[in-house]
Amino acid sequence: MIVDSAMCRNGPVRDFERVGVMQPPAWKILASAALLGVAGDYLLRGGTWRLGFVLWIAAICICAATLGPRLTRERALLLLAIALAPVGLVFRDAEMLYVIDMLSLLCIAAITIWHGSGMRIGELSIVEAPRAMFLAAINTAGGAAGLLQQSGQHFSTEPSAQSQRRALLIGCVLAVPPFALVLKLLSVSDLVFDSMLNRFVATVAFDGVRHLLVAALVAWIAAGWVRAAVGDAVGGSLLKLRAPGLPFATVAVALYALIALLLLFLATQARVLFGGAEFLRVSEGLTVANYARDGFFRLVVAAVVVLGTLVMAEWLLMTDDAIGRRHYRVAGAILLLLVVALLVSSAVRIWLYVEQFGLSIDRTMASAAILWVLAALLACAVTTLRGRPSQFGPLVLCCTIGWVVIVNLANPEARVVNVNLSRAARGLPFDVKYHAELSADALPALLRGVHRLSRGDCRRLGVELTNAWRIRLAADAHDWRSWNIPRSRLQEELQLSIPCVDHAP
Repeated sequence: MIVDSAMCRNGPVRDFERVGVMQPPAWKILASAALLGVAGDYLLRGGTWRLGFVLWIAAICICAATLGPRLTRERALLLLAIALAPVGLVFRDAEMLYVIDMLSLLCIAAITIWHGSGMRIGELSIVEAPRAMFLAAINTAGGAAGLLQQSGQHFSTEPSAQSQRRALLIGCVLAVPPFALVLKLLSVSDLVFDSMLNRFVATVAFDGVRHLLVAALVAWIAAGWVRAAVGDAVGGSLLKLRAPGLPFATVAVALYALIALLLLFLATQARVLFGGAEFLRVSEGLTVANYARDGFFRLVVAAVVVLGTLVMAEWLLMTDDAIGRRHYRVAGAILLLLVVALLVSSAVRIWLYVEQFGLSIDRTMASAAILWVLAALLACAVTTLRGRPSQFGPLVLCCTIGWVVIVNLANPEARVVNVNLSRAARGLPFDVKYHAELSADALPALLRGVHRLSRGDCRRLGVELTNAWRIRLAADAHDWRSWNIPRSRLQEELQLSIPCVDHAP
């Protein structure tokens, strides 16, 4: 049974989370945010955000789960996804994976705020995705201001609030003279107490303000996010767009133009495939390596743009135009096949370049991006092109979460090392400097397979690794908040015992 989205947006199915009496009091969210600010000031100061950051994200998820009016299944799944998203920061050390894990965390956090504005995961679409980012920005930046206003109104309506504030103010004024006099007498009578007091004042003067500002900033962001996550997001009615209901002729221009363009491009690729290196040299003066190096990242981006255009075209169409939608499905199927061929062309370029120069982390992640785009294409084929466009967004979200998990488990840097060591064993060049600059994820694979290198490469790798990791470990603060498993294994088990150095005569 399909429920109209407008009915859900205005009816009791959605509004049970928007009723004021069911929302937590503003002072509870503010108090929790203050604690989160203090915790963030401590947990986020350990250098690189690793274990401390994971613990802080878990704390903010717990606050959002316990403060909400009722923990629905969708909100529970979103909060669980947020808590697990940064766990890869502890299990992996590669910078590329760090960026991917952070981006996945930000995206899920934005979707959680969007869900808190009264939406459902089933309504996630190509139009709602940028709106989710906008709602996340305005809620994290200004959501705490509404809480402060609500809290002030609550206390101002108390019957004895004004007299209590007056009594506290008079008490503070009366307490200052005796407190200051006794403090001065105690500091003069005991040099130890005076020294401790001076250190405390100096610490507050230099570090207290800095800690206070950081804690206040973290608390402000946490308050806005928690408020939105529990179902009280601000700006929920902003940027709501309705499908214009265009005829197929309007969107057909873009679809057919893309089909013609991709056919022309793939025809060029076929000429290169059959003509080979001689065709490239005669026609463009290129070698196979130069041809393969240029463009495979751009081809992946082009495939994403075509897929986005196809999904957007479906949203623009009239819902009751059966003939137009039939033509759309035919054009969409052709476009999907052409995009698959485009991705195959990109994969061939990557393979050609790897054959020439070996594998790198950039080429590995480009290959992984191709797999994600293929999964998104499959999701489009089984949802949008089959008349179920509302299922496309949630399915792509699930595919993206699974892709991030798989990429973290696969350890791309270790795979780069294994492939290039296999090439070196066949007598092909091995880039010693590049591999020595990889993260701790790659080091165990390097140490296990270093015997496959030539003696000269082995010695150079030993020297490069020793110098690189001595510098990194010297710069590392050894703070538990920046702890992760690869660095821990490096320091506790490997101890930089690089067998290459022993091969030198």
